[in-house]
Amino acid sequence: MRREKPTITELSFFFCGFLVIVVGWLADLLGVFELRAVSGGHSTGTFQLRIFLTMFGVAFATIGVAYENFPEILSDGEMAKRYLVSFLFLADGSLHLYALNDHLGEAFPAAFFGVFSGLQFAAAFLIPYAHRDLDWVWLGITAFLIAAYVVTRTVSVWPIGYIEDLDALGVISKVVEVLTALLLLSLMQSERVARRKTTKAAAASGR
Repeated sequence: MRREKPTITELSFFFCGFLVIVVGWLADLLGVFELRAVSGGHSTGTFQLRIFLTMFGVAFATIGVAYENFPEILSDGEMAKRYLVSFLFLADGSLHLYALNDHLGEAFPAAFFGVFSGLQFAAAFLIPYAHRDLDWVWLGITAFLIAAYVVTRTVSVWPIGYIEDLDALGVISKVVEVLTALLLLSLMQSERVARRKTTKAAAASGR
């Protein structure tokens, strides 16, 4: 059964996981500035470290959820899917923060990644507790990010003005987003089936 609000334990561990991600991003950002000051070059950061810090932050956030809800998650598929979608949003938001660092010299891409990482972090907190009607919003955000990646790697679009290169961070981000979309579609389908069963049961009892 979906929770209406987080417990203190969930909130604390989620916030700590978020802090791990932010501190990792800030360290990466300082490294970018340092490299530019020394060589004037363009930094893509340490890929393995970025992935590790993203996974560590998400894993830390899951501890509170697992501690508070482990039996319920095992028995409630909807609840489990909601938390999984939430953690995928948290991971993708982290990856987009690192993408921001890689595009600091470009105003539009940097603003794009900054805005969407913030949206994803907010969504990661809301998804387990928000109304089911908002599932379309989460799916829309995810589908837009996938479409934007495909378009910018296929044609030159304004205001970027060139075709973006494929990179490992971007590919992993899209894998996360595809998994997110599939989980959301599965969740929405399960909810439709549950509503039909409830409607039929109500109709049968009213006869």
